[in-house]
Amino acid sequence: MKQCRNVKIMTLLSSALILFVSCAKHKDNKNDLLLAAILLNGGTNAEFRISNINALVAARTAANSSQSRIGESNASAFLTDLGGDNPQNYGDGAADGFNDHFITPAAISIGVCQVVAYKSVAKGGPAKGSETLENANFIMFELSGSNVVPGAKMCGSGFMPIGLQTGDSTLSSAFLPITPFPEAEKQDYDRVGIIARDFTYYFDPKDVPENSYRYVDLVLNNPISNIESNRTDDGITRGDVSPKLFNKNCPESFLNSPSYIYSDLLKSGEIENISGSCMMGELAIDANSGHILRTAVPDNLNPFTDPTNMLNPPSVAGVAFASATQKLKFKTPTSINNLDIKDPYILVVDLDSSKKDGGSLLFNVSIDKVLFWDSNSADNVFSPQLDAGDSPNATSGNDNLTNTARKNMIFHLPTIISNYK
Repeated sequence: MKQCRNVKIMTLLSSALILFVSCAKHKDNKNDLLLAAILLNGGTNAEFRISNINALVAARTAANSSQSRIGESNASAFLTDLGGDNPQNYGDGAADGFNDHFITPAAISIGVCQVVAYKSVAKGGPAKGSETLENANFIMFELSGSNVVPGAKMCGSGFMPIGLQTGDSTLSSAFLPITPFPEAEKQDYDRVGIIARDFTYYFDPKDVPENSYRYVDLVLNNPISNIESNRTDDGITRGDVSPKLFNKNCPESFLNSPSYIYSDLLKSGEIENISGSCMMGELAIDANSGHILRTAVPDNLNPFTDPTNMLNPPSVAGVAFASATQKLKFKTPTSINNLDIKDPYILVVDLDSSKKDGGSLLFNVSIDKVLFWDSNSADNVFSPQLDAGDSPNATSGNDNLTNTARKNMIFHLPTIISNYK
């Protein structure tokens, strides 16, 4: 089954609006994107494959494992997710008076903007831990074309969505076309850097009945133009947990399948009916309640002004936005704190030079239990807007991440390790 490479075009609106461009109605845009990727590719693909924590732990502990962790340039003896947490230790126990609940998303989309490579220090590459876009030695993947966000250092031309679905072998892997290293220099490179706009989780309706939580973004690299001095407090920025809200012109199958990620899952007639009028906006979540924050968005995507215009409006009235501290955050690597808001965060992967002649690059991705929340509800259904038992009570986004005495609601980044297959 073929994954549709939908083009999400970033705009300059403070709401971080993204236009959904269908594969059927905008074939020229799609073909231009794929043609550029093929021309850049040279015949090599990197594979992303869904996995699980048990498999990754086994690979990590195997004596002959050559896999290395993404997130920092030095491999660790312990498995960690992209935020630095141990995925085997999610949750905070019952000492806070609440039971730990977990859900694994049914699918994930990784918005890959660029892939670069670094030479070893001995060959003139940057020191480990100091990797930037500017000191990269080689570009393995980059979307070409006009910069939709002028002057943006990251993801300004859009991104290539890499979709992976759990429990479906036909959709459990996806490929990214990359430019191979020059043969004469292959042994010089020891790291690869991935710049991703976001990680989008799709939750099954049986696990998460609220439609406004159907797709949730963890935003890492939201492009900012060179004419913006800063991003407004109510806009979506790095570290925000952001539900995707669609207008009523988008396919209804978005609500009961990951068809936003895979066009082959669209129902008959839906592709033909998609036009430029299918649009998507992103809003923030209140860390004190789990409700959607009421922020400034265009009228045609404002779920509070006219909920009937939305495919998946919030289940209840939103919470008034007063401060950026209200926004629910996900845990990011500590190194992000040293970056300017306009600079990209790069996920760095160590390469095993001993296997560069054998096979292509493989990224194994686990999203096991990445949603954690405190609740004394008897079921394991997540409904923070309609069930007060599932609502968090943190005083801020940071408080939610650091204070285990709170009734927490935490979205984790995935765990990814790499090797040569």
